[in-house]
Amino acid sequence: MAVKYRLVQRKDMSKDAAPDAKLFFAVSSSTGMCDTTQLCEIIADRSAATPGDVKLVLDGILYVLKQKLPDGQTVQVGDLGYFQAILGSKGADTEKDFSATLIKRRRILFRPGKLLVQLAQNLKTERYSAGTPATPPTGGGGEDDRPVIE
Repeated sequence: MAVKYRLVQRKDMSKDAAPDAKLFFAVSSSTGMCDTTQLCEIIADRSAATPGDVKLVLDGILYVLKQKLPDGQTVQVGDLGYFQAILGSKGADTEKDFSATLIKRRRILFRPGKLLVQLAQNLKTERYSAGTPATPPTGGGGEDDRPVIE
């Protein structure tokens, strides 16, 4: 199976582009959802654990993340990858002028492990064309196509 994509036309943001220049970009399209129940059942089928056991472990990982991330620790989840709390702020002219009120963006970053990085590099792609227009109606298909991790 291949990752499906569609084409969207967006403004050309390259340095030397004309003000009204546009380019076509590939945007991945989801073909469905594997929810937690289904995930637990699939994992249980491959092990001696029950779906409830698997859910218990997933809940345990979330519990540890809630404990360790606020302490500034990075949490490694085996070969899956790493979770880390990060933040962004507005700048200040001097160290004295900086205050915590300038911190604006707090989020959780997931960095995949080597196996997932290799998987991503080896994914096959296929253009999705079943009744999908080449360009989105308005808005350019930007943020709606990207998952938010918080």
